[in-house]
Amino acid sequence: MINRRLAMAAVATSAAIALAGCGGSGSATTSGGAAAKAAGGDELLAMPKVETTDGLVIDGEQVADKALFEAAKTDKVNLYSASGKESEDLTVARFKAETGIDIELTRMPTNKLAERVLSEQGAGQLKAGVVRVTDPRVAEDFAAKGVYTAYEPPSFAELSKADNVVFNKGQYLTAYYSAYVFGYNSQLVKGADVPKKWEDLADPKWQGKLGVVNAGAGGTVTALAHMHITEFGEDYLAKLGALKPRIFDTTSVQLEALARGEIAVATLGFNSTYGAEVAGAPIKLVVPEDGISGSFNLMGLTPEGAKSPAAKVFVNWTMSKAGQKFAAAQGFVPARPGLEPQKTGEYQLPAADSDAFKLYTPEDAVKFGKSDVATWNKAFNYVG
Repeated sequence: MINRRLAMAAVATSAAIALAGCGGSGSATTSGGAAAKAAGGDELLAMPKVETTDGLVIDGEQVADKALFEAAKTDKVNLYSASGKESEDLTVARFKAETGIDIELTRMPTNKLAERVLSEQGAGQLKAGVVRVTDPRVAEDFAAKGVYTAYEPPSFAELSKADNVVFNKGQYLTAYYSAYVFGYNSQLVKGADVPKKWEDLADPKWQGKLGVVNAGAGGTVTALAHMHITEFGEDYLAKLGALKPRIFDTTSVQLEALARGEIAVATLGFNSTYGAEVAGAPIKLVVPEDGISGSFNLMGLTPEGAKSPAAKVFVNWTMSKAGQKFAAAQGFVPARPGLEPQKTGEYQLPAADSDAFKLYTPEDAVKFGKSDVATWNKAFNYVG
């Protein structure tokens, strides 16, 4: 009976999980998406106070002056993104709900997005006003090739106080950070068996019941491998590998397996898993007491965006207190410093400047990326 319940729950949430997973191969263009809902995500976070008598002011903070806001009303944001489609659908809907400005999203995986952007850029036909990526090396390449142009949102001075937020004098910014944690099937794992720290995943009782995504699948999982090696040593990876875990290529398939009870525990991207939990999957997240892995979501205005009032408002809004709070409500870690803690449902992620937040920097990616993946592959006897 329990297997039947698990299967039914997994089927009911598989569509949401598929959209939320990393490493997907598809692309899509949308003006919001069914998952975003007309309410603009107010089931995650109550709508803020919006004033438009003198520009755009949200929760007391000016997002756009009167001239920019009036011009943006008749314009449209053209957003290209490699971030998860489910979260971007919610972001698109929330932005439109708070600002009234039209926005169109084109979403595809980082490698395909980079190819398209550079192809359009080379032909002088880049349509995007804002481009968001999850790989710091891609962002650096975009900046070097003129895809990004310097821009200072109203919060620029505040953003500049933090490390790893403003790059190349404003050519691109950290919009927010992705977090990697672990979780479990709440119908299979209960009480004292619930893991609380990373070392708990190495318990022999998880033999054949642990699910992981291979470290070479994308930046977030490479970041996790780096944290495990740096914080707990290669022996920790060897312990996990000895459990003969099920290895996945994408989070979407991993989440479906966890919801069905094919695995009991798993290392997980927080944002995508939280979306699946909210959608009804029998999954619970754990924010481990010994730290979480963090990686970048980077955003820049293009030369086309520099001519677009709507694109400028989108960057301003993303880095505003309201935009950052909504990112946190979805399960990201805000990049803007000095904000009050914002829970994601029942969960509280550590702040970006906390010792518990282990950020995988661009320098780490260049220096350790290949060796970390190789170490992980050896520990898990993974050949790709």
